[in-house]
Amino acid sequence: MQSDDTDQPYRRIFEAVHDGLILIEIETELVIEANPAAAAMHGYPREAFLGLPLSSLTDPDSYAKFDEWVEMIQAGGAFQATATHLRQDGTPFKVEMTGTGCTYKRRACLLSVVRDAGVRGQTEALFSQQTAAGDAGLATFVKEVQSAAALKERKRLARNLHDAVNQSLFSASLIAEVLPRLWERHPEQILESLEDLRRLTRGALAEMRGLLVELQPLALIDSELEDLVRILGDAFTGRTNIPVIVSVTGPISLPTEVQAAFYKVCKEALNNIDKHARAGRVEIDLHALEGDVELRVRDDGRGFDPEQIPPGHYGLNIMRERAVAAGGEVRRQ
Repeated sequence: MQSDDTDQPYRRIFEAVHDGLILIEIETELVIEANPAAAAMHGYPREAFLGLPLSSLTDPDSYAKFDEWVEMIQAGGAFQATATHLRQDGTPFKVEMTGTGCTYKRRACLLSVVRDAGVRGQTEALFSQQTAAGDAGLATFVKEVQSAAALKERKRLARNLHDAVNQSLFSASLIAEVLPRLWERHPEQILESLEDLRRLTRGALAEMRGLLVELQPLALIDSELEDLVRILGDAFTGRTNIPVIVSVTGPISLPTEVQAAFYKVCKEALNNIDKHARAGRVEIDLHALEGDVELRVRDDGRGFDPEQIPPGHYGLNIMRERAVAAGGEVRRQ
């Protein structure tokens, strides 16, 4: 699920999945979205299922594990668990859950794939394939790098893989699962679903390329700044469904540390737009002007007053510090 109004392209996918999909807002512990399968599994009409507190859907022992699951996804992981849920008439039943974190309408949520224990669902199989592939990659990484510094980097990579790639791959898997049924029932929607799938996979690929750039310093040096900026833009679009228009006037040649600063400032700016701007479009302009290089990141979001930034928000300061260290400056226009 995507944030704000960008979730509409996924509505038909969400509705068609056979396993239960339940979206719980972490702060309130309320069900804010669920597909028909989830509501039917618990014996509710869908309208009555939405808005229910988690405590009314689970027995006390299972409800007590909610904080533990939240900690796992906030640490950059996912979880698989067996829990006891309650139907509307109070009948308990065992469920198998696979959960991950996501953002929906600017709210932090826990997305769970739920099914009756003993029933093998296609969604769980897809998720397991992704997890197995990730575990194999991490195992190789551990064998190659043994130092304490590398272990710390591995943890950072795992968090980034979850935050940046996992949601895109999860959504792409759901689309791939539903495509055959859409072809049979709604063939006119196939092209739109294929476009969603293309955007998600392109975004996930860009995210992976960006992570590889950060893991291999020589890649950051050897790549053109134009290419690095386009990678960031593609990854942002794949993650948020917000289009990014990149304009470059060159040629652009910068010292290593300056190019790295431009890359990191651009990345931080896009992260801030994702978190706060509620934008529908982003433009990145990269220009060489009379010996200087200017990077301009603009969006059509709600804006902010730089003098009224709440405590605990450091994105703008981080960008300024990186720019100053490289001999540049950050200005708001």
